Amino acid sequence: MNPLLTAGLTGLALLLPPALAQASPGSDAINRYCSGCHQPQDGPESWSRISQQRKTPEGWDMTIIRMQTMHGVTVPMEARRDIVKYLSDTRGLAPEESAPQRALIERRLNRVESFDHPTFQAMCARCHTGGRPLLQRRPQKEWERLVHFHVGQFPTLEYQSMARDRDWLDIALNDIAPWLGDSHGLESEAWQAWQDNGIDSPDGDWQLWGHWPGEGDFYADVTITAADGEDAYDLTLDGAFTDGRQLDGEGQAMVYTGYEWRANLNLNGHDFKQVLDLAGDRPNGRIFDDRDEAFGIQVEMLPADEVATPALVASQPAALQAGMRGRLVLLGHGLGKGGIDLGEGVTVHEVVERSDSRVVLDVETASDLTPGWLPVQVGEADADTLLAGYQTVDRLELSPDLGVARVASEATPAVSGVFSAQGYLDNPEGDDIPLGRVPVTWSVAPWDEIAEDEEDVKYAGTLDAATGIFSPGGAGPNPLRRFDTNNAGNLRVTASVVGQEDVQDDAHLIVTVQRWNNPPLR
Repeated sequence: MNPLLTAGLTGLALLLPPALAQASPGSDAINRYCSGCHQPQDGPESWSRISQQRKTPEGWDMTIIRMQTMHGVTVPMEARRDIVKYLSDTRGLAPEESAPQRALIERRLNRVESFDHPTFQAMCARCHTGGRPLLQRRPQKEWERLVHFHVGQFPTLEYQSMARDRDWLDIALNDIAPWLGDSHGLESEAWQAWQDNGIDSPDGDWQLWGHWPGEGDFYADVTITAADGEDAYDLTLDGAFTDGRQLDGEGQAMVYTGYEWRANLNLNGHDFKQVLDLAGDRPNGRIFDDRDEAFGIQVEMLPADEVATPALVASQPAALQAGMRGRLVLLGHGLGKGGIDLGEGVTVHEVVERSDSRVVLDVETASDLTPGWLPVQVGEADADTLLAGYQTVDRLELSPDLGVARVASEATPAVSGVFSAQGYLDNPEGDDIPLGRVPVTWSVAPWDEIAEDEEDVKYAGTLDAATGIFSPGGAGPNPLRRFDTNNAGNLRVTASVVGQEDVQDDAHLIVTVQRWNNPPLR
């Protein structure tokens, strides 16, 4: 993600329709650097083509980059920041409009797309993700212009796979463009409602929690304070992993469109990017390594302010195994006083930490713990489906089902394969009970006979048996391999429950070449 979008986490001011908006550094920069081609129309805050589109912050920034690379436009970095901020605020997407594509915005790899249109995949989602155009809003005429741009900019498009077997241009103009104009048009009730309402500034105290691959579950107190600049913020994190190790951090952020949070973070000496959706009661999103996006941390946040109704909202871990002792972290509101009861078979040895929003306990489970949901009571807050107990794991499920890792070279860093294993308990009375991450051992094997013959396991990289993190090898050519090929591979990743080796699941891992084109929205 480029530095423009990751400058920080931002708060939201009430947004006015473009015609009523006050002059801003962003609109001034558009007049200075863009209006030579995009002429003002329908008032001082409206420009041809520009005002007929709505996009995410990343989408608007990619537009500016395209103007620079294809048309030689010179836009200083400060002006570029101002333009993206202004256009995201006044011509962005409402939370309901961006919600279906949050995985793309958060740079979550290994996702599988599906679309409501029967030919959209072949027509638009074979060169880039389908989510990339679906994170835009245009009237039909603008969608038609986008089709013409593609044909003009990429003249071989109609001769490529899944295009040369059909009348691509006719389908694009007379089927796809009308469909997009209807389903992803410029005007929408959601966008109007968002402009009329918006949300409050995020400055204040929050509680954040998540799982760091290879490190474990963590929680943190987050303080967000307004910084210099519109919707700019500083933040600090003071937390710990559930095993007691310290977790500290700080960062800077910007909020776009009133809810699109973009931040640079440093956590325990590691640099990360952060993308959050602030629109809901529990803001959520992803923290990730921009150099290796597979290393990502899905997080949620809660305001630390007291609320009228005490509630339990999260447990770390999600389940307790019989005959074990360790730390249990319960998160929520109104947890600062009152008795603590985790049900029969769970003993609380010590209250390690307690506040209104968090309780950290030293607990021990009986060897004959009854499997199933555990009744949890902390003061006036209770939950019947928050924490599970189990003796053995009935089923294991790996994520992702199909992962893609990429080898490293001097010019491009590796993209790792990061897998997780979720355990389940059979429940005859309803849905299986999720146990969260359970202890497993990881292994890797050839996917098929060809991979075995090519010794892919030997050359493609290594899988950490404890964490499920696959580290690809270097690029190539490799003189030790047949035909001096690179270190690609076709692998099977297996997780087996510790002590129950027959309870396991497999995932497919393809180790392939570097990614040379790496925009924020692919």
